[in-house]
Amino acid sequence: MEYLKAVLKKDNDKKIEELKKLIVLGEKLNKDITPDKKKLEILLERGNKISSTPQKEIKESKDTKESTVKYAIESVYTQGNKVIIDFNVDVTKDDIKFFELKQNPLTKDVYDINGYFKDAAPTKLSIDGVEKIVIGQFKPDVLRIVFSDKKNLKTSYEINDRQIIISVEDVQKQYLEQEELGNPYVDKKNEIRTITAKNNKIFVRFNKNVTLNDIKYKSYKFGKNFENTFDIKGKFEHTKPTVLKIDEIDRIIVTDYAKTAVRIKIRNKNKTDVKYSLNGKLLTISVKEQKETLPYPNFRPRTIVIDAGHGGHDVGAVGPGKRYEKVVTLNVAKYLHAMLKQRGHKVYLTRYNDKYIKVRNRTILANEKNADIFISIHANAVPKAKATKVEGIETFFLSPARSERAKRVAAMENKEDITKMSSSTKSAFLESLNRPRITASHKLAIDVQAGLLQFAHSKYTDVKDSGVREGPFWVLVGAQMPSILIELGYMSHPVESKRLYSSTYQKLLANGIANGVDAYFSKNP
Repeated sequence: MEYLKAVLKKDNDKKIEELKKLIVLGEKLNKDITPDKKKLEILLERGNKISSTPQKEIKESKDTKESTVKYAIESVYTQGNKVIIDFNVDVTKDDIKFFELKQNPLTKDVYDINGYFKDAAPTKLSIDGVEKIVIGQFKPDVLRIVFSDKKNLKTSYEINDRQIIISVEDVQKQYLEQEELGNPYVDKKNEIRTITAKNNKIFVRFNKNVTLNDIKYKSYKFGKNFENTFDIKGKFEHTKPTVLKIDEIDRIIVTDYAKTAVRIKIRNKNKTDVKYSLNGKLLTISVKEQKETLPYPNFRPRTIVIDAGHGGHDVGAVGPGKRYEKVVTLNVAKYLHAMLKQRGHKVYLTRYNDKYIKVRNRTILANEKNADIFISIHANAVPKAKATKVEGIETFFLSPARSERAKRVAAMENKEDITKMSSSTKSAFLESLNRPRITASHKLAIDVQAGLLQFAHSKYTDVKDSGVREGPFWVLVGAQMPSILIELGYMSHPVESKRLYSSTYQKLLANGIANGVDAYFSKNP
């Protein structure tokens, strides 16, 4: 039944998923599943054809064209018997799906990875011992990597924060033998087997599996130099003759340390960007000299104040399972604070913990810091009767409400703490607001809404765009700079509230806001 529904909806992904279930069930019941297998092969083959053709870059809205676009997947490359996928967000096991497909004479290992990779079309991957590796953007938010060979490959994957590593186990030994040809410094008796450098990476191979507990890393400034030091547990008999060189890095020193460890010291007069990952018997250290690059041509640091809505006894909207708006707003605000700070801006939060601040006092910090913009973060809600029907992201700027919807949302956010005014007095006050500031706030709202949707859709294509709206939000009234209020979604919606409580989704939203902010500043220097 579910398969027929997918056919009627022309949903290929759902068809594939349901066919796999039918095949498993058929095998258990000893039914003839040949027709179902054939259908699955055809569907997957179509998917592979789509994934191997150049894809159109995801269309940016007019308002985000000038911003520095951040993609979920930064790079994909091979290293020995591995394919490494680097992300600019943390990933989990939910972000990767694997299945095997037999298409005589080939066997294919297929990996579907959540994320958009703008360089999927030109990227070429190859591993000695694997007949073919195809990479392509299967869907706007799914990257597909297919390993094809006449023999049944043994592949596996592991996740390290912002990295997925796919290993082809069959060729590991073969690759290791090729790598060691011509290397006189191979130690087969102690813990560390080889220490080598190639391109901008240092490779430390071990004779047995090690853990991150066996590696101590520290970074510091010593005199005029920046130093990154790795103390690696284990002995290596060739430390003295080992010489490592990486372009643009002044010096790399390999020495014995404390009789039971080897120290690798990376010394450079300029700051270096050092990342490392451990996969079984291989430690990979990536080293690049940091070069100052501006996020956009006319960049200059700005002062930004972020307000996490509600707090303390004011929990805000409450979703299923007692999910509180105040928790979501604070988490997203903290992620956004870190991201904007990393980009070079001065950033302040109205609250760093679960405490209550009166609405009319939230803009005081922004005015004291002479902020360039003020952002108040919230989440929406509707009564239970409409809970499953109303969802989506919307961004408001301060203005007299033009719609009943805007009035309803504003009334909900204003109710906790509002200066007593008659309706006519409120309207007169809002009409007297600084018109240029309202115009600037409108532009900021447009850019932030576009950034939010771009990042939300990179993982969840069904996120609804509820648009940019005007509203009489009293939390924005006192701000003497462009200001907006963001409704990240509906706490009342069973699916959306669950996403809002997810740290992965919270980081996506924060990234989207950060991009929107920089898009606004790039167009309004």
